[in-house]
Amino acid sequence: MNERIDQLLWAAGGFTKLNYPDDAFLDGRYALTQEQLDKFAELIVRECAAVAYSYDPLEEAPSAIAILIQTHFGAD
Repeated sequence: MNERIDQLLWAAGGFTKLNYPDDAFLDGRYALTQEQLDKFAELIVRECAAVAYSYDPLEEAPSAIAILIQTHFGAD
């Protein structure tokens, strides 16, 4: 995962073992409630929309939107 995904998880209210090193349950992973997971999904959709809006059809092929989003999230 890239740093932006981590930032969105944190913005949604997720906590990691890095923040609570004595919590064996987290084991280095994020722990989210359903409400936080919904917020995380909303943040990802908003971020993808922002990337899509930056697309210029006069300069880029339609597949460029997918490539822009993949690159933005480090999934390329």
